[in-house]
Amino acid sequence: MDYVHLGRSGLRVSRLCLGAMNFGPYTSEPESFRIMDRALELGITFFDTANVYGSGRSEDYIGEWLAGKDREDFVVASKVFFALSGRQQVGLSRKIVMAEVEGRR
Repeated sequence: MDYVHLGRSGLRVSRLCLGAMNFGPYTSEPESFRIMDRALELGITFFDTANVYGSGRSEDYIGEWLAGKDREDFVVASKVFFALSGRQQVGLSRKIVMAEVEGRR
């Protein structure tokens, strides 16, 4: 696997990123874990998700899969702009993002 630095951040990520958009609605948790296990075997350390993927289940699956692993070995990019059902606000203000975080606990 080739690795690159993510912009000027100093983060080193795999050139390939595993998109997790289908985790939840089309891919069960066990199957999602198998996909992430295989991605890791191939050297993929960069995962993409969003708060709306699978109504949040994508983020949940990735979080569960990462439990017990060395978190420093992975980069997870998650987007939070779009509203989940039941929340009318959209945007990236601190208030909206933190409301999303608090609502998931």
